[in-house]
Amino acid sequence: MSYFQNSFKNRGFHRDVRASIRRTLLAIAFSVWMFCWNFGAIALAEESATETQSDKGVPEVTVPATVDSNTISSEKVSQFATAYLNILDLLDRRGNELQEAETTAELQQVERELEAEIIEFIDDAGLTPPEYLQLLTLANSDSDFSERVVAQLQEIASQATVDDR
Repeated sequence: MSYFQNSFKNRGFHRDVRASIRRTLLAIAFSVWMFCWNFGAIALAEESATETQSDKGVPEVTVPATVDSNTISSEKVSQFATAYLNILDLLDRRGNELQEAETTAELQQVERELEAEIIEFIDDAGLTPPEYLQLLTLANSDSDFSERVVAQLQEIASQATVDDR
């Protein structure tokens, strides 16, 4: 379990911590898988137009070693947290559709729909998919940045609680 997930759990962000962790893991895994697959397919298509590739795989999403998480603006953290929560909510509402798909065609249709909604959430938050993935990767690998994200998630949750009253 990553530091980000442990912080998320230890701070009691959700009432049902196990469901929250499960949703977090599902969101992270699905987000990374979908975007890597999508960008890998685009990159592979572009490269194959100019040359034949026989052993190209899906590119790995990494955060450059030179990224200093302290230089990431509060606005970017807020944008990431907003997109992240929207993606969690989407996967909570529709994630079971992936398991319930009976044919490959149904599964691909659900994947396309979820991918489109995820990209829309990311765009609506003011990020690009590569930015979102970079921040997601950083949140799972950098404890300082993870703390900033957890604090922002808690702020959004407390604001939502106030708004619900």
